[in-house]
Amino acid sequence: MQPLGLTNPWALTGLLLVIPIILIYLLKPKPRHIKFPTIMFITRIEKDKRFRLFPRRFIRDPLLIIQLLIVFLLVLAIANPFFISQAEKRPMGNIVFVIDSSASMQSTDIYPNRFSRAKELAKKILEDADPKSSFSIILAENIPIVVLKNSDRETTRTVLDRLTCADTPTNIGDSILFARDMLSDVKTNREIYVFSDFSNSEGMDVELVSKLTSRDGIDTKLIKISGGGNNIGITDIDAKRFLTNRNRFYLTFTLENFNSEEITVEGEILVDGNSIESIREKIPGRSTRLIHTEEDISPESHLITVRIDNEDDLTIDNKAYAIIPEIKKYNVLLITDDDSDIYLEHALKSSPDIKLTKAISPVIPEFDGFDTIVQGEMNKELLLRGMYGDLRLYVEEGGNLVVLACSDLGDIGDPDLEVLLPVKLEWIKNLESKIEIVKDHEILKDTVLEDIIVKRYFKCSAKNESEVVAEVAGTPEIAYHKYGRGRVVYVGLNPNPSWSNFYYSSSMPIFWFQLIRWINRAETATTMYNFKTGESLPVKLTINITTPSNEILEGRNIILDETGIYKTEFPGNKEQIAVNLANEKESDIAGSIEVDTISAGSEIKREKIDVEQDLYPYLLSIVLLLLIIELIYYIRRGYFQRKT
Repeated sequence: MQPLGLTNPWALTGLLLVIPIILIYLLKPKPRHIKFPTIMFITRIEKDKRFRLFPRRFIRDPLLIIQLLIVFLLVLAIANPFFISQAEKRPMGNIVFVIDSSASMQSTDIYPNRFSRAKELAKKILEDADPKSSFSIILAENIPIVVLKNSDRETTRTVLDRLTCADTPTNIGDSILFARDMLSDVKTNREIYVFSDFSNSEGMDVELVSKLTSRDGIDTKLIKISGGGNNIGITDIDAKRFLTNRNRFYLTFTLENFNSEEITVEGEILVDGNSIESIREKIPGRSTRLIHTEEDISPESHLITVRIDNEDDLTIDNKAYAIIPEIKKYNVLLITDDDSDIYLEHALKSSPDIKLTKAISPVIPEFDGFDTIVQGEMNKELLLRGMYGDLRLYVEEGGNLVVLACSDLGDIGDPDLEVLLPVKLEWIKNLESKIEIVKDHEILKDTVLEDIIVKRYFKCSAKNESEVVAEVAGTPEIAYHKYGRGRVVYVGLNPNPSWSNFYYSSSMPIFWFQLIRWINRAETATTMYNFKTGESLPVKLTINITTPSNEILEGRNIILDETGIYKTEFPGNKEQIAVNLANEKESDIAGSIEVDTISAGSEIKREKIDVEQDLYPYLLSIVLLLLIIELIYYIRRGYFQRKT
């Protein structure tokens, strides 16, 4: 390593200027001497000493020395001398901050909390970075969220100040991958700084992803922000009405002690803000306790709240919520033949939420006043003329129709029926087959169809706008479509023994209740009422939603990143949904994944690089000082005084 060097060594040729300066000094005009004969011998002696005394005069003349030094230092400054020193490499180029904004980063074991500390560290790196650097910010929630891309230092500082922490789980691995992709086309220096407590992470393995980015030439630093922390949390909750008694509900929830010592957990259970039961449970260290309770409840919608009163370092999981939706009664008309569809009738009657009316063809009541009409086994000889025309008008105006496969269905030949059906019927095939689920749909939730054997089914094809939920041998078995303002569902899975063994399955009444409930729900209505943070609200149309922090949002598939109660508003419909953390790993704030990190309290080790330290500023300062001294010297000699 070269300790000293010159940037412009050719500039040293300027030292030749010293020669004319010395010549000018030697040839400068001398005072005139008058010769006296009496002292001629003295002159001769002085002439002999003239050249012997020249070096001494040269050294003793300060003005000449100053001028020579000025020339020498100016030439040296132009040559730009430098020396090599070791220094830490400053953050520079394209820098990406990946900041964990999950629920565990709200822990107060580090003042004021882990997330605030992460922002402080990011700001410190921001200030130390090269001013010409470009900055990006990614928030690591359960999905990576880009909040800033390729911006300057001032904008980055402003954005950092405004960042807030979410209530979701985290996904560090995918966020680092996202940062790597953002830097993939960058040719300059690339750096990624990850700030997290690394208590847990969804997605790809953090250690593996970190190695992948380093292999791509991206300097990746994992900075851990954690103070251990104590926590007790509610890690699961479920509340529902009993199927056999809709005016009574059950509540189960899990309390977990993440500390090493035993703790007595105290709290309360509330229904619509009114306490119904106190909680007092001793839970050993690193253990869980499942709590169960039951209570009577009215048919209206209710909010269940479980609250822990113990103080700890993470408060977000000290409350949990559950919404129990109101009971909705459905008026259903079953049109069938005498002594047919017995199993279907029992399945519909088994639900207390369904008020069933049975009509035997050809005696059929008016369709008005019924939410859903189910057509079962039909005899084509007993059909009333114009019935399907009335059904078509009923569906167009918002009614719902379920058509069950039967022997005469393909021979009815009514054009209104053909228009209503979501499938085009061909013929009946007698062949034992299995059901294949082709679409995950709520009408199949909690049902088991793998063991169902279909003995007979219609060979048919779905119409263009139809949705197929299940198939048998590649032909639609359950399909639906929207017609007018209503819906029409084709169910080829007939529970009669000659068609299938569905009649003895415990899933049959569940299937029919969920089908009736779904077909009567408006498209804008909420299908679920209880969520975990990080999930999205699945709605087909644009909705208005008020978050627990009273922020009003509008859109579809809104990500639920806050715990508490969201209020949804549709045209003519208002509902509430409950959102909880309910994440054991996120609540374990003292936990840690296996990854090589840098502690937030230690200095970040940076690469040592050789730095050229220029000397010309110091040389020019000395030249300026010498010029001032020269000026003072001239003034004291009286050079600038007017001669009289």
